[in-house]
Amino acid sequence: MSPTVLVVEDDEILRSLTVEAISLLGVCVMDCASADDALPLLEDSTSIALVITDIFMPGSMDGLELANIIWSRWPCLPVIVTSGKKSVPDRLWPSHSMFMRKPWSLDALHQAVRTYLSV
Repeated sequence: MSPTVLVVEDDEILRSLTVEAISLLGVCVMDCASADDALPLLEDSTSIALVITDIFMPGSMDGLELANIIWSRWPCLPVIVTSGKKSVPDRLWPSHSMFMRKPWSLDALHQAVRTYLSV
């Protein structure tokens, strides 16, 4: 069974493009539009091997809050946090996570995914 990437992005077009781009690597992709929607998916799945989340999203929490919950509940699960409005220094991330500033290229996205998955 191939690893699954969970994409959490409120912009429907960007979410769709990200899912399609990651699918090119031969991995399964799940997606949702908010951090609130992501938590039940994480709780119900044992196949999610990587989470990619935007920072600014509607709902009760943003992508940084989602990342912090992931790091406390699933400490080995890598997270790629992305934003075009905010930068966060790499030193603030756990070693198995990273920040990608939008807009990123397809090559940068693929390289980031490959950093955490064997694809």
